[in-house]
Amino acid sequence: MTTSKLRLNTDIRKKIGSLILSHFENEKTTERENFISAKEDITTAYDSAFKIAQTIVNRAYPKDDVATLQKFKKKYGSACDVVAKDSCFYFANTEIETVENEKDNSEHFNFKLDASLTGRFNDYDFAIAYFRDELKNAGLNPEINVQHQDNRSNPHHTQELDKIKKFLGINDENGIYGQWKDKYSLDVIGTSYCRSRTIACTAKEFDQMRAFKNARQVFVQSHYTWAEMIQKDMRDITLALKDYKYVKDAIDLCGALGLDINENELQRTAGVSLTIYQPENLANLIKSRRVKQDNKAVIAQFKKARQSAVALN
Repeated sequence: MTTSKLRLNTDIRKKIGSLILSHFENEKTTERENFISAKEDITTAYDSAFKIAQTIVNRAYPKDDVATLQKFKKKYGSACDVVAKDSCFYFANTEIETVENEKDNSEHFNFKLDASLTGRFNDYDFAIAYFRDELKNAGLNPEINVQHQDNRSNPHHTQELDKIKKFLGINDENGIYGQWKDKYSLDVIGTSYCRSRTIACTAKEFDQMRAFKNARQVFVQSHYTWAEMIQKDMRDITLALKDYKYVKDAIDLCGALGLDINENELQRTAGVSLTIYQPENLANLIKSRRVKQDNKAVIAQFKKARQSAVALN
């Protein structure tokens, strides 16, 4: 059957929609390039900010003091357990003598993958954006939060997000999450919550740390902007595919989008359902199901079943 007569069905629409989505995700758009660039920037920002944090923390808790306390812990046990690894720090700009609002000169700076973000972003959005490729390769949906911004309490969103958190090791702090945490951890004295151990820093250091926090927001925003553009386009594509009756219409659409789809390859990868509803194929399928039986055998089976029913009554 020619493409012009081959009708679309659910499986074909799903297959073509998947191909178009992949095309959009790999298309060199401004939004995609901004996301790639923002990822490079945030990787640099993390390393630079961590070096600054290391300088601040080591100044407050000298390495020799940390080593001495660790030695005492080894000798005296939990009574001297006052040194711990941490990735969250509460820095205060001590070069400002008087301020009206404490937030003007003191702030949390968290290097963990699930550090809080402001605005519409979820605490997991940074990790999802940074490890987007790994999530896609694992068959997960890194755009799940973008797609469900208005309804994040529905079961589908919860299930998909749970899969992502498990893949990243967020719940148990292992795997990717644990490795990231270990990379960006420093020894601090005092095991209580970080806000209770404010660490002094200079005005320049404070501004640099704020720039780092802002870079996280910019990176996540770049992911949202790119994903939202694709999501909007795919809504239109999905509606169009629902309206089209023939495969030729869908292939013509792909061609107009710059996506070259080979019909033979499409038939091979879409599965049996792509061609099963062609008249000749459907007729052959039905005939194959109607295996001729020996009439005598059928009558004998009927009599035996009837006799059993009578015996039971």
